[in-house]
Amino acid sequence: MEPTATDYKLLYEKSLETIAEKEEQISTLHFELDKFRKYFFGRKSEKLPIGSTDEGQMGLFDLGTTPRQQEALSEQAELAAPQKKTPKKRAKGQGRMTLPENLRREEIIIEPVEDVSGCVRIGEDITEVLDLIPAEFYVKCYIRPKYARPNGEGIITGELPDRVINKGIPSEGVIAQMTLDKYVYGLPLHRQIDKYRRLGVNIPASTASDWLIKGWKHLVPLWELLRRLVLHQKYLQADESPLKVLDKKHKNGIHQGYMWVYHAPADGLVLFDYRKGRDSSGPKQMLEGYAGILQTDGYGVYETLYGHHPHILLVYCMAHARRKFVDALKYDKEKAQQVLNRMQHLYKLEQDMRDEDLTWEQRTERRQEKAIPVLEELRDWLEEHAYTVLPKSPLGQAIAYALPRWEGLSAYARHGQIEIDNNLAENAIRPLAIGRKNYLFAGSHQAAQMTAAMYSFMATCKKNDVDEFEWLKDVMTRVQSHKRKDLYQLLPNNWKNTR
Repeated sequence: MEPTATDYKLLYEKSLETIAEKEEQISTLHFELDKFRKYFFGRKSEKLPIGSTDEGQMGLFDLGTTPRQQEALSEQAELAAPQKKTPKKRAKGQGRMTLPENLRREEIIIEPVEDVSGCVRIGEDITEVLDLIPAEFYVKCYIRPKYARPNGEGIITGELPDRVINKGIPSEGVIAQMTLDKYVYGLPLHRQIDKYRRLGVNIPASTASDWLIKGWKHLVPLWELLRRLVLHQKYLQADESPLKVLDKKHKNGIHQGYMWVYHAPADGLVLFDYRKGRDSSGPKQMLEGYAGILQTDGYGVYETLYGHHPHILLVYCMAHARRKFVDALKYDKEKAQQVLNRMQHLYKLEQDMRDEDLTWEQRTERRQEKAIPVLEELRDWLEEHAYTVLPKSPLGQAIAYALPRWEGLSAYARHGQIEIDNNLAENAIRPLAIGRKNYLFAGSHQAAQMTAAMYSFMATCKKNDVDEFEWLKDVMTRVQSHKRKDLYQLLPNNWKNTR
């Protein structure tokens, strides 16, 4: 039987549907490929210049705003617009780095070769050169004289100071430096051992590892206190990051674990918590009984656990939502730029409040006045365009991410102590990301727990502008003899160097 015109029409329509489906798949794959290229080779910053719309491009002022809203937004744009400044001519001599005044100066006087007899000294030329002395090991010798009491009543001798390892070889300074090199500078233990060998000391790998573990165990009471204090904060930021762990029981010998990070911005406290998986059991157990504000990215575990929690307000990260629209710029620049321009105004407002050093009450008031109108405008735009773009397109995915979470994304405007995004928590994870590129994995699940504790301390030191080496060296000496009720004094945010 010959195909009819209807059959050809149906076949043609089916072919068009197939082509459209394939084109959508190709577009999606191109989008994913571009994201990977940008991740590996591209510019990482998502910041855009305020008001960086193309000429003739429709901005958010064209989205059906009322005259009053347009006037308010115009005023914000005018205030946010960058002012052109006449570039200042660089003063002579400003290209050379100034050497810190606190560095020790070694004077080397160079007299002229010629005979200066009868000459009058009229001044001097000073040239400063930065130099260094390589690190060196030295040996502390504790000499304790012994005294016999009269009438054979016993012997008197001085007491040794508290040690990290009783009767052990390393001082608290050696263990502190090894800890610092690994968890702040990302230097694997085998590279440290090579460095020490060049300094004249051979330390077996097992011995060096044992020193680090004993240093961690020395600080366990302080880590448990840090954990309790973090979980009693009323505002936390949370994030998670992978960490590979050696595990003979695993199929490939390597287990994919996760570090969950909890950051308390108010007191500058950071807690790393190692878990074997990324499922909900980690935060569920850690935050059991917690009541307060929790700020996270859009990972579904947080929504499942705390989206409708009676005692936890879930706040989302604006930077994650913005990232989606940055990815969509190449595919629908006009619409994506409209959203990004408004988001950039929100970030400009945050920067201005930081520059003015406003209190949280003043931040709350300013956000109510300036941020909420922009947030409402953005919500209206998302709702208007949610069904006018292809759902699987980059812009459609960005809208699908932001719109269901909009209440949590805009919740920061209710209170001045809440941050607009989760970047402070992400910044705390960076040393871990750097470290795992060097040492690749933790040696065991116990080592991963130690890693969590040490990253917690180092990140908290950084948040409070505390010298990590001085803190470690001092606290390792004092923690065992310190009164338990006063243990909080040794945490980095309360610590004072007694040396």
